[in-house]
Amino acid sequence: MHTPSDLGAFLSSRRSQLRPEDIGMSSGSGRRRVEGLRRQEVAMAAGISLDHYTRLEQGRVARVSSAVADALAKALRLTEAETRQLHRIADGRPGRPFARARAEAETVSPVLDHVLDSLAGAPALVMGNGMAVLRWNRPAAVLLGDFASMDPAERNFARLTFLDDRWRSLYADWQVGARLCVAHLWREATARPEEPGVTALIGELAVKSVTFREHWARQPVRGRGARVVTVQHSIVGSVELAHETLVVADDPHQSVLILRPAGDAAAEALRLLLDSGATTSANSRVTARTSSSTSAVRRPCRSPSRRSVSAASSP
Repeated sequence: MHTPSDLGAFLSSRRSQLRPEDIGMSSGSGRRRVEGLRRQEVAMAAGISLDHYTRLEQGRVARVSSAVADALAKALRLTEAETRQLHRIADGRPGRPFARARAEAETVSPVLDHVLDSLAGAPALVMGNGMAVLRWNRPAAVLLGDFASMDPAERNFARLTFLDDRWRSLYADWQVGARLCVAHLWREATARPEEPGVTALIGELAVKSVTFREHWARQPVRGRGARVVTVQHSIVGSVELAHETLVVADDPHQSVLILRPAGDAAAEALRLLLDSGATTSANSRVTARTSSSTSAVRRPCRSPSRRSVSAASSP
């Protein structure tokens, strides 16, 4: 259930991302002591009193009318998806995390299961709507992590990336993965603005993660491309892998990520790792270079370990 404090955090985060010039106001002369807009500026732009807006941000208003929510959305230049999330928070309706809404509902076609089974030498994943982890093959489980041990509701790449400290520690450059997750969600939100689950997930991350808010405010570029990541594994050392993302034509909500060994040395290292029967042990970490990817997964595997997560989501 969303609370008044959730609304305050949401409004404050959006206010900090705008400048007076963004809403047609002058920043005036002299140094500003606040980052982004002042409360008074938002109140003026929305046509409400400063006292009322202050109480909204401080979590002292239980319910907000639809008209006030619309005025705030316009003043804060919210996207359509963000506006829906504002209404959801303002109404005090349950903020069900997206992974819980879809992870059990989505199904993966037998064709994709076959694709994953056929990729015995490369990690491969299927990711569903809102970055929900649906399937993974054994190489992905051994290299990336023990998805099978997670609660199905928590198997969501974006939530893990931004809200799980242990997951964050798997990245050598966590900001790379963060940017890729945001870019992926941005693409989903713009392609399917009517999808309530994606909206709920974006709102949840915006409230709970400062980094997510910062990246979201930059409106990530929705490009495509290939990314090479280097996984530092305790058993085989450095493994370079190229991300290749396939969009499922029959279900645009799903995509397949293949982590293809980038060269003979990487292929041999991955083969040795799989032959070793590695399950859970030392931390692997990921470094990344060049441009994008998308993530996903296959059915629960036996004793894979939660290794290092690369940027498994792409713009």
